[in-house]
Amino acid sequence: MPAPYTPRPLPVETVDVLRPPQTGFPYFSHADTLRFQPRAVGHSAVNAWWLADASFLVYGGEAFIVDALAQSSLPSQGYELQWLGTPEDNRGMVLANDDAMIVVFRGTRLAKHTLLDAAEVVLINQYDFWTDSQFFPAVHRIGGRVHAGFSKAYAEVSEQLDAIVQARRPGQAIWLAGHSLGGALATLAAAHLAPGTIQGLYTYGCPRVGNGPFAKTLPVETHCRFVHRDDWVPLVPPALLGYQHAGVLCAVPGTAVRSLWSDFTSGAAAFKTAVIAMTKELRMNVGELPFKVAGLADHAPVYYATLLWNALLAENTENATSEPPLDG
Repeated sequence: MPAPYTPRPLPVETVDVLRPPQTGFPYFSHADTLRFQPRAVGHSAVNAWWLADASFLVYGGEAFIVDALAQSSLPSQGYELQWLGTPEDNRGMVLANDDAMIVVFRGTRLAKHTLLDAAEVVLINQYDFWTDSQFFPAVHRIGGRVHAGFSKAYAEVSEQLDAIVQARRPGQAIWLAGHSLGGALATLAAAHLAPGTIQGLYTYGCPRVGNGPFAKTLPVETHCRFVHRDDWVPLVPPALLGYQHAGVLCAVPGTAVRSLWSDFTSGAAAFKTAVIAMTKELRMNVGELPFKVAGLADHAPVYYATLLWNALLAENTENATSEPPLDG
């Protein structure tokens, strides 16, 4: 008998825990009984969780992703893996079986670097930082204006994605997803592909991508835009430059309203504990330090994957029993 469905615990807010990907995270756990719903229209709690897990996993390297998929039930459901970019320079992944082609774009990478064997720092990937920082709008061929950096990044994989989509099997429903920068690229893919091609577009912590005329070119009924608590990334680029969101806003439930005082006191205590441990080891590990900057901590993809799984259980209490429902 399958194991009971249980909620995922909230992450500990340290730099390492909030930095994707996360070793040991239960990616696609219970995907054997809670299967992806290729023909869902609008919001699907199952797909919201499934795509959040995929958008979290895609931050990993080739070996990490291949291993996580091998440990899941996806291969037994016929899902095969393809890459956007290359396995060594992963811009995204494509998971496809007879019923669905799911394109998941990777977000901004954060890498840990060791300095003189005595300290570790976490830095934004230089290429991704350059992409994110080119925020002035450029003309989009479909209509309106879009973030210049996002547009250039999407152009680098657009021909590859065209070839993958053109080779799809009859009856495959196409879904697009991504977290942060990945959500922006998924949004541009929805605008790029032929009208009527996309079944669903789900983004997580996605920044604004284009202006009003561009937003009108995107699917509405199948476009869900998930935002967790105080996540600041959906607030940029600023609306005063003409940027505007599209799709249906879906607030991610499951975390209490932040208390600045509580964050400060708990963060100070955790900081003290971490510093004492590092002093004993004579090594500075930034990853062990608390990270309670509300707008940035709330952006972490682990929150989206954790809370949308928990929301799925809350939406259908039968899913929390030891007897799973029929496949979706």
